Amino acid sequence: MILKRFLPCAAAVVILAGCSSTAPQYYSLQSVPTNPAGTPGKIESAYAISVQPVVIPQQIARPQIVVSTTPNAEVVPLSAALWAGPLESQIRNTLADALSRRLNVMDVGQSGAAEGLPVWRIYVDVQRFDSIYGEAVQQEIVWRMVPQGMPKTTKERVCSATVRLPVGTGMSALVQGHRDALEKLSAVIAQEIPQRGNAPAGQPTTSSSGVHFRGCVG
Repeated sequence: MILKRFLPCAAAVVILAGCSSTAPQYYSLQSVPTNPAGTPGKIESAYAISVQPVVIPQQIARPQIVVSTTPNAEVVPLSAALWAGPLESQIRNTLADALSRRLNVMDVGQSGAAEGLPVWRIYVDVQRFDSIYGEAVQQEIVWRMVPQGMPKTTKERVCSATVRLPVGTGMSALVQGHRDALEKLSAVIAQEIPQRGNAPAGQPTTSSSGVHFRGCVG
């Protein structure tokens, strides 16, 4: 039974990887959510966020979407399925957009905030970004939150979380799975950013949504 389930996925990956004679399809992680979390009105002026360039594993830092057929199997870069832009930039922009919506604050990126405006600088290390064709996506991140222009009692924190979501067959379903995973991770990041002096709980939790928050230190 396992072999029967594995063979169609393996065949599909081989076909996708070998379709160099056809025009490649381009995919983006950035899209307008159908049900966005938080509908910004007036931007909150108490602080801003600055999501820094993310770090991603070397094996996925390429134009091709990299997939596997089963967990820990050989990975395959697909010549017929390409990212619309550098993957690390797409992850950064997707997380920044989601956090800005959820917190109703401005993401100032690397441009810097207005003088006197406190900023949370957020550094994201993507340790896993797995695409298991026709089965699931899995992401694992560690992020560091560094306060700037805030009271000395506000401390730097380092946190970690993983998410695994089932996906259907096809590249569009796989990419949508990664979008959904980043949206869920943004919710975890947002809940751990102290706001108006209220410290978050910072306790590891496991939810039925596929997210496992390991907690924070600092």
